[in-house]
Amino acid sequence: MRGEKHLILSLALAAALFAGCETSRKVVPTAQMMSLKFEDVKRGSVTLLFDVEINNPYAVGLPLTNLSYVLTSGTNTFLQSSAELQTTVPASSKEIVSLPAKVNYKNMLKALKDASPGSKIPYKAELELSVNTPTSGLIKLPTFGGEGELVLPQVPKKVKKEVTKTRTPDVIFVPTPQEVVDKMLELVDVKKDDLLYDLGCGDGRIVVTAAKKYGCKAVGFDIDPQRIKESLENVEKNNVGDLVKIEQKDIFTLDLSEANVITLYLLPRLNVKLIPQLEKLKPGSRIVSHDFDMEGVTPDKVITVTTSEGNAEHTVYFWTTPLRKEKKEPVPVQN
Repeated sequence: MRGEKHLILSLALAAALFAGCETSRKVVPTAQMMSLKFEDVKRGSVTLLFDVEINNPYAVGLPLTNLSYVLTSGTNTFLQSSAELQTTVPASSKEIVSLPAKVNYKNMLKALKDASPGSKIPYKAELELSVNTPTSGLIKLPTFGGEGELVLPQVPKKVKKEVTKTRTPDVIFVPTPQEVVDKMLELVDVKKDDLLYDLGCGDGRIVVTAAKKYGCKAVGFDIDPQRIKESLENVEKNNVGDLVKIEQKDIFTLDLSEANVITLYLLPRLNVKLIPQLEKLKPGSRIVSHDFDMEGVTPDKVITVTTSEGNAEHTVYFWTTPLRKEKKEPVPVQN
């Protein structure tokens, strides 16, 4: 009887051990390589992406810590290195993850000898993946791999940066008094659906005022980087960045046809230089200038603004398109 009990107990223990072995076998992570491709190709480097299917049997996430790889083409080993990983496979899941490894593209091409960018090569990959398990800590999974063909990426051509030559400003910056700015915008009757261009925007006070007071879109142009900096600071300070843009441009190269309000504080000769561009504005567009007229073009209105500071007088000129050119009297011919 005692012998039978001993036998039953032994069988039970053996069964438990066998079941334990079976359970431990089930909780070992597995990895299988699915594909290999190139990404983020630069002149000096390229990123290899190993697409690997990971089976995580644990009830917690499985961190992947390191990938070691050897790549051969025929008898030629052209890559052999490792990459640190910062990827975690979700709990109790089977996921295909892309594992990146950055390599020196020039050295890789040298190791391939006869291969060149754009050519196709056969490859064989051997991978070893380190993972951090909740039961055994840091372990290496059994070596796995795959084989196939790779198209070597073309090296991007070096793009020459265009150097933009910037002219010196045509005028010295003198800010328009705020009272004059308000009168200029009132005179051109700014509406919410207008698009205003300020040519030579200085510190951006005209475009900022137009956006804040009338809610219209406005673009300030200036050739001077210091003025651009000041304008951008003004836009940010007044929180009108959704309506106002500031661009460093030569105003004499601009297409003004999209705007229907133009503001100016330039010299008379510069206003005249702008006439060919202003003539392309849509009919009914409005132009306003502080202090300086436009020789050869009759204004619709001219007003005087006296500022409270210094009791100074400022003239404001207003035109609408099409511009009314002044007729020149013919010069009599002397016999």
